[in-house]
Amino acid sequence: MRFEPKPANDFPLFIETYFERCRAECPKLLAITGKWTFEDLIPGLSDFDSRFIFDDDVTVEEWARMSSAVGLVHTGLAKESPRWARILEHLPGLNLTRAEMTDPRTYYPEFQQWTCYRGDRKTMDAVEGYLARKPWGRRDEDFHLRKFATYFGPYLRGIDPPINIGRWESKYPLHSRFMHYFTPPVQSALSIVRRKGARGKLAALRGAREVFPHPEVIDMVLEAVDRHYEIPEYYKDSRLAEIERLLETYLKDAYACLAGHVSLIEIDPADTPVKLKSRISAVAVDPRERFFEGSKFSRFMKGRLRFYAENILWFDSAWLIRNELGRIVNNLYDQPLRTFAMARFGENLPPGRALERLNRDTLPPDVCSGVEEFVRRARLPIAAGGEKTAARQVAEVFDPVLIMLEVLGAELIRTESR
Repeated sequence: MRFEPKPANDFPLFIETYFERCRAECPKLLAITGKWTFEDLIPGLSDFDSRFIFDDDVTVEEWARMSSAVGLVHTGLAKESPRWARILEHLPGLNLTRAEMTDPRTYYPEFQQWTCYRGDRKTMDAVEGYLARKPWGRRDEDFHLRKFATYFGPYLRGIDPPINIGRWESKYPLHSRFMHYFTPPVQSALSIVRRKGARGKLAALRGAREVFPHPEVIDMVLEAVDRHYEIPEYYKDSRLAEIERLLETYLKDAYACLAGHVSLIEIDPADTPVKLKSRISAVAVDPRERFFEGSKFSRFMKGRLRFYAENILWFDSAWLIRNELGRIVNNLYDQPLRTFAMARFGENLPPGRALERLNRDTLPPDVCSGVEEFVRRARLPIAAGGEKTAARQVAEVFDPVLIMLEVLGAELIRTESR
């Protein structure tokens, strides 16, 4: 089996270039952060899950403008640097203000897994200091239980196709299994046991080696990553199937170790993935928390869709568009309106009824009609080969969704402050 050698680590250059170009277009951009730690960015195989922090006085109109501007930066870099196609898989997912990063009402446990890379030192110190002082709480436990449940069970082949991997695609079977579908639940399990969010993936594996059974499985994963997955025998189908069973067994035994460390559910070592999800779904959650967890993913969605709609020969976006449009109505319409209605009215309303109730009272009629048009377009079936057209059409009608979510978020903050 032939392996393309591990490439030079371009992440420092990419992060600096991307931040400076985005800051030139967005003067209120204060800092760039990214999920995990630097050592978790595997050259040739990892994308960069960037997150941006902005000044506190960003308006809805500015979010919309900056979304398009960052989309153009993304597009420019993708065209200039084909080798960065994998790194540039998507625009920054979460984009928040400095105040939102340090406000308990908008706290999101994923913040604990971010690394600040470049930007205003005072902002980064304020955010890092706040997160370091914040004690572990129910919200953290809920986040990590749900994350563990997402990955609990056997690896589903075909769930994670290699997109824009290029010459390193032959190594992706191991990268997907080890870093995308095994390490995240181990990271969450360790966070629960230690009652502290584990920031780095590889650091979490090293920590898990001291906490959970089967350290030899962790050693196998760490060695593979260290060798840039250049272990030919692991790719034989029989060995790959055996590895999948080892990883699944590890997660079952790690789950059993959570007994005595959680308060929200009862841990039964015999729980199946379906049973665990059922237990977690029964946990009562403040609807405000659910609203803020999802709504901030909207801020750069228009730019993301426009970027995916660009014709870049070496950037494949078909699967990415189908994935995004397959969840966009649920994530940015159904769930936010349901959770807002529960928080504001104390009622479990269908999203359409919630939107009707908010029409004129909280939201302008043109925004409501614009949101309905977004839902109509986003739910249209995508013809084979029509992905870019669909992404472009949904991006064209996205602004009302952004306005709706910003208005409703501000309303929840205002009413909770009374």
